[in-house]
Amino acid sequence: MRIHIMIILFLMVIAGCTSTTKALTLEQVIAAFQDEEMQLHKADGNEENIFQQGINEVTPSFYQLSDGVIYYYIFNSEKERIKGREDFYHRPVEFVKHQAFVINNVLIFYVYGKKQGDELDQKIKAAISKL
Repeated sequence: MRIHIMIILFLMVIAGCTSTTKALTLEQVIAAFQDEEMQLHKADGNEENIFQQGINEVTPSFYQLSDGVIYYYIFNSEKERIKGREDFYHRPVEFVKHQAFVINNVLIFYVYGKKQGDELDQKIKAAISKL
């Protein structure tokens, strides 16, 4: 009887450690942003832009959004996204006004243009909450 209880407890621990978050696609993320009436327009590429250089072999998709540019990094897993964010912040990005957002396997950076406002941050958070 004790062995059965130990086995059940072991299985519960294993189940609790297993990630149950679903991997999101770029299409799902973009659709959530469009549902919040945010207009995304393809932005111009620039190899010297630190946000466009990729993270751990993941190349971002990036779009003009309002006054700034938004970057979507779609990783294969949440664990890879966590590692990617850590690796990204080893770069000299503190001089660039930006905000990072995360959900499941997705890392999003919004790099502010001339205006920095909470209104757009709230719209981004609302779009993410729908995923």
